[in-house]
Amino acid sequence: MHLLYFITAMMSSQFRPEQLVFFIGIPGSGWAKIDSLLRCCGKFNFNISDFREDRCETVKTKYYVEHKGHFSGPGCEFGEGFQDLPNCHTKESFIEEALKPYTDINNEQHYMVKCHWFCEKQNLEWLDQNFPNNKMIFVIRDKDLCDDRWLTSMTFAKNYPKYTAWQVVDDPDEEIGKHDPRNEEQFKWLNKKHNLSMRTFFRKARKPTIITCPTRHVLDKLGFIWDATGSKEYSAYIRNYCIGPALTLAPSWDTSIGFYNCQDIIDIA
Repeated sequence: MHLLYFITAMMSSQFRPEQLVFFIGIPGSGWAKIDSLLRCCGKFNFNISDFREDRCETVKTKYYVEHKGHFSGPGCEFGEGFQDLPNCHTKESFIEEALKPYTDINNEQHYMVKCHWFCEKQNLEWLDQNFPNNKMIFVIRDKDLCDDRWLTSMTFAKNYPKYTAWQVVDDPDEEIGKHDPRNEEQFKWLNKKHNLSMRTFFRKARKPTIITCPTRHVLDKLGFIWDATGSKEYSAYIRNYCIGPALTLAPSWDTSIGFYNCQDIIDIA
């Protein structure tokens, strides 16, 4: 049924593969909040029909964590086979799977495709080869900070989204901040591997790249819409990364956005 809907939607909307934007980062990088900011940027014109009430969760520990919209990859609702794109997908089957979270498909907007497993070396190379004109957005943060943020704020199987693909053993008694040591070790190993492969790909890029932090000036360059929604998302971002006492809160700016092949959207000049 979904395949029929997909084919019909593609034909009626004249959807173009270049409308897909690949969103890449390791767990704990805070990429979900960066995603929420970018969805408010008019120049990207991201579709938000993947937002749904049951795809939203906020966790408040020593960090403020907010996940909403779709997440793709093993263990998630969408993204079957995304952990190994060369062996699991053709270009056509990948597009179909990437669009499954969205209820509105048109030929005007961009569609964010979020998957931690895109960080795998073979997946980055496959995406670049099969979608040479597409944009990629990387969320770059120190790996140890990512480990601490995720391991003290999430569970592998009890929060949204699910991270069961990072587990090596079931842990029914786990709680936020309390995980089986074997799962923690596997998580840290995968984060180390994916952090290195992601950064190596970006460093060797032959297409235009820009690395920046989401300051107000940069967001304005991206056409950020400062309405009630945009202002709320920006305030949540500041809260996400704040340091210092309550009356002097300031963002740590320890998370950067790497724009790949996005030169028609963001121009720093």
